Amino acid sequence: MQLKVCLKTIFMLGTGMPKIPISKTQVIASPIEKVFEVLRDVQSCPSWSPWLIVDPDCKLDVKNDYYSWEGAICGSGRMELVEEEANESITYNLSFLIPWKSQANIRISLEVKGDATEVTWTIEHSLSFFLFWKKKSIREHLEADYDRGLLMLKDLIETSLVPSNLEFLGREPSPSFVGVGIKRAGSMNGFEKDIGTSYQEVKDHYPEGQVFSVYYTWDLVKKEVAYFIGVRLDKTPGVIPDGMELINVPGMEVYALRHRGPYRHLRNGWSAGRMHGRAKTFRQSKRFPPFEIYEDENWEEPVVKICLPMK
Repeated sequence: MQLKVCLKTIFMLGTGMPKIPISKTQVIASPIEKVFEVLRDVQSCPSWSPWLIVDPDCKLDVKNDYYSWEGAICGSGRMELVEEEANESITYNLSFLIPWKSQANIRISLEVKGDATEVTWTIEHSLSFFLFWKKKSIREHLEADYDRGLLMLKDLIETSLVPSNLEFLGREPSPSFVGVGIKRAGSMNGFEKDIGTSYQEVKDHYPEGQVFSVYYTWDLVKKEVAYFIGVRLDKTPGVIPDGMELINVPGMEVYALRHRGPYRHLRNGWSAGRMHGRAKTFRQSKRFPPFEIYEDENWEEPVVKICLPMK
C-alpha cells in the first residue's frame, strides 16, 4: 500500500512539474524575408546550434524538416519543424534524450524593426521529475545557450559565416608563473565591457606582457562574477602599480581548448569546456580556478586558450 502511494505521489509530482519558459531576443540587421529563409532552412540550423559547436565529431542526420544528433559530448536529440507562417514565425519540437530527457516547444517569431528584424526565440522546457531540484541552474544554463545560439544566428545571417572556431587541445602541462593585474567582482550585466576596460588598463601599464584572466566566481544563477586580469611576468616585479596586485599561478595539468573569434563568442569555448567535463572527458580540479590566456594582442577578435585545471 505504501509503495502504491509513493509511486502515485511521484507520478503526480512528475506530471505536475512546472515548465521552464525562456524568451530571448536578438535584432538582426537583415530584411525579414532573408531571416525567415535562413530559419526555415533546416540544413543551416546545425551551423548556429549552441550545442553542436562543442562537439564537432557528433553524428548528424539532416532532412528537410528535422535534424537529429548524437555525440559523446552534446548527447543526443532531435529538432523538428512542425509549423510555419511565412515571414512571421516558425515552430519546432525539440527533444533531448541524453544527458537528460526533456522536451521543449520552440517558437521563433519575427518582427520588422526599421531595416532590421527582431528575432524572439521562445522556449518552454519540460524536465524529468528527478531534475526538479536543479531547475534554477538548468534554466540559467539554457538561457546562456540560447543567447549563444542567437549571436551565432545573427552573424550567420549578417555575414554568411559564424566566426567562432574551437580547437580541442586536450590534456597538457601548464607551467607556473607570476602575474600582476586587477581583481574585480560584480554583476554579470555589462561584464564584457568591464573586462574590456580592465584589459586596456592592464595593457597601459604592461604593453608587452601576455594577458591572462582567472575566474574565481561565475555564478549564472546569482549573476555574479569575480575575476583577475593581468599579465604574465618572468619574475616578481619590484614595484606594483597602485590598484593592482600580485598572484602566483601554480604549475598544473590542464584540459585546454582554444577559441578563435570575436570576444562575444568566447562563451562557446567555456560552454564547451563545461560540457566536456560533464561528459567525463576530464576530471576538473577545484584546487585552482579555471583561467584563460590571450595568445595575441587583438582584443576584438582574440585567440584565447581556455585552461581547466585537472585532477
